[in-house]
Amino acid sequence: MPPHALTVDVADLYARKSSSDQGRSVARQKRRWLADCLDLGVQPGRVFVDPNFSASRYARKDRPDYAVLLDHIRSRRCKMISLWEVTRADRQMGPWVAFLDLCRDLGVLIRIFGDDEPATYDPRRWRDREFLLKEGVAAEGEIEKLRMRVREGTDDAAHQGRPPGPLLYGYSRIYGAPTSNSVTASGHKRRSVEQVINEDEARIVRRLAADTLAGIPLQRQANLLNDAGVPTPSGVGTWTGGHINRMLRNPGYEGHRMYLGKVATAGAWPAILDSETASQLRAMLEQPGRLNHADASLAYQLSGGALCGPCRRVLRAKKANGRHRYQCLHRGCMRVSAPLREMDEVVDAFVKARLRLPDAAAAFAPVVGGPGLDAARTELAALKQRLAELEEAASQPGGESLEFLMAAARKLRPQIEAAEATVRQLQTPASLRGYDPHDLAERWPDYPVGERRLVIMALAEVVLSPCGKGGRWSYQRLAESRWRGDTKTWGQIWRQQGVVL
Repeated sequence: MPPHALTVDVADLYARKSSSDQGRSVARQKRRWLADCLDLGVQPGRVFVDPNFSASRYARKDRPDYAVLLDHIRSRRCKMISLWEVTRADRQMGPWVAFLDLCRDLGVLIRIFGDDEPATYDPRRWRDREFLLKEGVAAEGEIEKLRMRVREGTDDAAHQGRPPGPLLYGYSRIYGAPTSNSVTASGHKRRSVEQVINEDEARIVRRLAADTLAGIPLQRQANLLNDAGVPTPSGVGTWTGGHINRMLRNPGYEGHRMYLGKVATAGAWPAILDSETASQLRAMLEQPGRLNHADASLAYQLSGGALCGPCRRVLRAKKANGRHRYQCLHRGCMRVSAPLREMDEVVDAFVKARLRLPDAAAAFAPVVGGPGLDAARTELAALKQRLAELEEAASQPGGESLEFLMAAARKLRPQIEAAEATVRQLQTPASLRGYDPHDLAERWPDYPVGERRLVIMALAEVVLSPCGKGGRWSYQRLAESRWRGDTKTWGQIWRQQGVVL
């Protein structure tokens, strides 16, 4: 523009660098700007900087200093804003046009100093505005072309079976020499890469999968990992049930390379989980209405667990007339309702009494034999038999001395206790392993609601029967309930004990 049009004595700078820029650091932009101010004969003004922020429509973060710059312009204290190039301000036509309109309305000049021939433009003049608009179109087109090249490169890498950026927990990578058949968006050759199983981590993934299918709550598994000091995949923070959920649903553990939500390359690397296990996990973890036993919002331990006597569907907690009740809310039934607190108290008392019985661990579920359990039982029987033989020998005339018996007993009893603990562990269903029945009974209120529900559902099938007129609550309305593995209902057991129902 003509020299006489330059009527400002201060130039402000807006400098920006996105992570994809090459050789355009903020420091370099500032140095060139200071030199340009000296050549132009103006004083350097305010500096607004947004390092490593994109200005394209694909940007995920706002640019804080750009917003401050706009406020500065609106304050009418800005007379000229210097840019390395148009793309520093914006790569979207809409915001760029709005920026030009603001500068035109408030008489702010725009200085482009990064070219070989720096120039100052006045948005109030049509020719200057037309040039800046064309530059904006070119800037937007450039980012779209770059986006297309990136997508093409990513698409090509996915269909070659190359693993995506973040390393999947359970795997390690071995990098080799640069390849000729895969390049980055910038044209650089990608190195060959092999994704291999990290057995230490893979063992944890397989255990998580097995325990999840066995019914162990995700958050309980996370707590056990945290208690054992197992580092998280990122190395920071703690394990959570939600993180384990996302992990186990990842098709990458089957060895599949995903792209845009679909399998781009099946069997791209060794699988940690077989397809059947992975399918079962997704069916379990993705089912609608799945209950999260670790959910802090879970407040009612029998909601979604106890059953309606007439229709055998789950009861839900609902507040009515200022009180919470367990109710059957299924259309066509809705015949059962009971006060929540009273029903919880009765079930809690029954369960705690059951947990205190000597056979509580075995009562969690019908015992299924197996090599491990059978061997543990055999070892326990042999130890008890050995102790019995020693006691019998000591009782015979001329038998072993009492001192010998006591010494042998002191040695055998810890072995017997350890063998009994092993049997209890193996005959406890997987969903309850890690729980101590005696601790549960003594500290029942201290356990989270979701874990109490898990134990109740593993121990018993809780069924609520309809009541007669008046709607009175009585523990006898649970007479159709039964302990798991027991053919008798609670009502039948009560009758045997002489309780009149």
